[in-house]
Amino acid sequence: MQVSELKQKSTSLESLVRIFDEGVEQTVEKDFVLPDYCPDIFRIVKCRCCPRILSYSLSGRRLTFELAVSLKLIYESEGSSRLGFTEQKMQYSKSVELPKEADRAYVKLTPVCDYADPRVVNKRRIDVRGAVTTRVCVMANEQKSIISECTGAGVELKKRTVSFPAKRICLDKRVTIVEEFELGETKPRPAAVIRCDCAVIKGEHKTVSGKIVLKGDAEVSVLYSTLEAEKESFDTMRFTVPFSKIIDADGVDESFDMCAQISCACCEIMPKGEGASTLECEIVLLCEISAVCMMTAEAAGDAYSTVYETACTFDDVRIEGKPSAVDMSISKTVTVGSPDEQISRVYDCCGELNGLSTRYDSEKNAFLLLGNIRMCMLGLAESGRPVYLEREEPFEAVIDGGGCVTAQSRVDINAFVRSTSFRLTEPGSAELTAQICVTGHITECSEYKLLTAVDVLRDKTLQRAQGCAVKLCRVDKETDIWDIAKKYSTKAELIEQENDLTDMTAAKGSMLLIPLI
Repeated sequence: MQVSELKQKSTSLESLVRIFDEGVEQTVEKDFVLPDYCPDIFRIVKCRCCPRILSYSLSGRRLTFELAVSLKLIYESEGSSRLGFTEQKMQYSKSVELPKEADRAYVKLTPVCDYADPRVVNKRRIDVRGAVTTRVCVMANEQKSIISECTGAGVELKKRTVSFPAKRICLDKRVTIVEEFELGETKPRPAAVIRCDCAVIKGEHKTVSGKIVLKGDAEVSVLYSTLEAEKESFDTMRFTVPFSKIIDADGVDESFDMCAQISCACCEIMPKGEGASTLECEIVLLCEISAVCMMTAEAAGDAYSTVYETACTFDDVRIEGKPSAVDMSISKTVTVGSPDEQISRVYDCCGELNGLSTRYDSEKNAFLLLGNIRMCMLGLAESGRPVYLEREEPFEAVIDGGGCVTAQSRVDINAFVRSTSFRLTEPGSAELTAQICVTGHITECSEYKLLTAVDVLRDKTLQRAQGCAVKLCRVDKETDIWDIAKKYSTKAELIEQENDLTDMTAAKGSMLLIPLI
């Protein structure tokens, strides 16, 4: 019998694989003297360490990034109810060696302050010791070639239809916004900005040919010290900066499904001149964009030949589905208290998240967002002394993934405090409530054992039973017809036709006629 030559077709599947996910620590040390215009220091109220990533570059296996750290110190002067403030800025360069070169890598850098311990050396000198850890996550594209079609040599294929990203575009873009704001006649003039936080609320986004349009609002909250000695020493303000940016993305069109995360990489606010009523605001937005174009293809999970012995090679292949957007809000309330002081006024309250992680919960069939929230309050006691209170508590929230979540899914989210509010409950305590926004996307991922190579051994022809055209088979358990056909080196569709089966499954205890070829 003449048997045609074996011909094979392959399909290349691409998926993102995490090749590096570790924390890089940077020691923060600063010994400095107060500027001449600052009053003497009596007691430190709060030292806030604010790290941010300035830039990064990836060359081969080496990832280098620039880390900026700002130390903001609030302190009390002896004999004065007004607080002093000073800020010190530092910059560090860090390098990481990756285990392998990353092709079109997706890089995410998340710096977090571990601790910052200030020490008063004398009334003009301060020594600060601390540490910042930057979580470095690098994902690279991994391609695997799988068999999609085989003809000839009597080969039978067990196929399945898979949907996967045919094209992927990952972009990191920084967008700078500069605005000026008038404080208004009722607001006291600023001396220094103590705290400025920015929450980015993403609006609509769309793709056009080679372009991505992003819209949203940057909500800024500011705490600043005042110049007027007869008024309160602090004041706050909030304002919103709308933005609309067009980002170049070669190859992107309307066929792509896009996920965009926009976060604040930096928010700098400063008075425009001494005693001025105008604030200059510079916001740097980090736009992380992932766009995929999905396609459907056939993939072979098994093969055998009805003529020759067959050698098959398999591989575990991770296949990604379409990403589902996550956009949710949760509320967390923390109670802070001062047993020795009664609070007469609250200047400011804020919250910050740290230690964020995700974990799959099999009982809830959902991912959980885990982390800690630190709530802080700056106020005035009835004695006239400033009061600073803070408390850190763990929190947990179920991430709404749109019903397409499995344990193998990839979670890429960003959580931040959008706003805070307070309520004085007792003379020495307050309830601080934070509204936490969780945005990002969850990508459904599945792992399959797929065929990567088929080799028929043409020198090893299968032996046939002489004079036998049909065999009788008893099924001990529910079995796939494919497995029975492979065992007897025949065709699965012949077994299905001979036994009037419709779903390619044989029930337990059934007797099947196996036509031999």
